[in-house]
Amino acid sequence: MNRHLIRILPLLAVICSGCPLREDNMRPATEYEPLFMARAQLESSVAYVGVQPVKQAGKIFVKGNRLYLNEKYKGIHVFDNTNPASPQKTGFIRIPGCIDMSFKGDVLYADNATDLVAVDLSALPQAQVLNRQRNAFPELSPPDLGYLPDTYLPENRLAGLVIVGWTKKKS
Repeated sequence: MNRHLIRILPLLAVICSGCPLREDNMRPATEYEPLFMARAQLESSVAYVGVQPVKQAGKIFVKGNRLYLNEKYKGIHVFDNTNPASPQKTGFIRIPGCIDMSFKGDVLYADNATDLVAVDLSALPQAQVLNRQRNAFPELSPPDLGYLPDTYLPENRLAGLVIVGWTKKKS
């Protein structure tokens, strides 16, 4: 028995030497870098602004005669959809860190980075934040990973900064 164990131990040592033991070696690196915003700025960032170009379209929501199109990490495009064959842009609701939305009546619910905001749209172009639930969501992960790398965790960056998006690293 000992003779077999002596033969197997070197083989196990060789096999295990190829296994990464450090956590940072086990996870792939992201090809993206975070876009940060100060918490105070985030909390005053939601606003209805002029028409913006669509660059990175996300989810679509149709409600009444309006069509809402998410611009990933930026906010929501608003279209007049009276003629569905030709929707017309009417404005943009700036919501940094937004990737999802829902509606109940005239209230838009959207993620504002880590926060959930309820926005009254009954009097567009006025858009008033009715409520904000701070830290309702985990921070945004890079698009190519399902987790937030340790490098970008809150304890490893300046206090008060929130991730509101990701941009591809320049090579």
